[in-house]
Amino acid sequence: MHRFPLSVATVFMVVGWSNAATAQSVCGGTVLFQCATDSADFREQITVCARDRSYALTRHALSSDDKYYDAPLIADANTTWFRWSEDDQVQLEIGFWSTDLAEPVTLHMELPWDDMTETVAETGSSAMWLQSPHWRDRVDQTTCASETVYADPEGLWAAQHARGPIAAFFSQDEIIPRVDTVGMARVTDMEATAEGVPVYASARPGAATPIWWMLQPGETVDIIDLANEFIAVAIPTNGLTGCFLRPEDLGRPYTGPCATGWVDGAYLQRTQ
Repeated sequence: MHRFPLSVATVFMVVGWSNAATAQSVCGGTVLFQCATDSADFREQITVCARDRSYALTRHALSSDDKYYDAPLIADANTTWFRWSEDDQVQLEIGFWSTDLAEPVTLHMELPWDDMTETVAETGSSAMWLQSPHWRDRVDQTTCASETVYADPEGLWAAQHARGPIAAFFSQDEIIPRVDTVGMARVTDMEATAEGVPVYASARPGAATPIWWMLQPGETVDIIDLANEFIAVAIPTNGLTGCFLRPEDLGRPYTGPCATGWVDGAYLQRTQ
């Protein structure tokens, strides 16, 4: 476990924290990550805990203990969006869903990483922030002060041990692959946004529809369903190299192993 050092001026001193960050559990289970937001006027504590096969995310005001979410946000390890990459810097993303706000909330972490020992490095920069309603929209973010970040990612893996299909989290619509709909497509060079072509949670996206993924020109994706001008695609994530659609998967709701979402058909060129 790594504890990032805190300066004596940080907010955690106010709530009784020592000179080294020691996480305070406010959501039950094992504390994975914790930090304080960097707003000078109104500071909140963000905490992520692991318990059984799920993660819980809470936010509360440090001055009053008032909760930002009436109930903790829950990410079931078997169905949520989860991304982990490492080199000299770990990048982590966990997708939560807020029932009250009817929008996704994505936790982002960047931590210094020692690739030799496969642990968080003793020195280096760290960052933690929440993002919503869009997966990679850097406008609507709640950021933490880097010196307040606590990280103990070891607790992630017990919940991930029996990870099942993740397709359910990526689409709000039922996706049924059929003989006349399945195939392959290439993402065209048409630029939908500066970050790529959005993959939506719904076949009828609006301004507030969650964006689960961004495709880049030249990428190849599996087509599994159609709904008017939108196409349901399967995207290999979590270390997968393909989506392995089998004949017995046709005619019934798709449940993995790949993540799914909906793309505007204007940005896809069918290859088979």
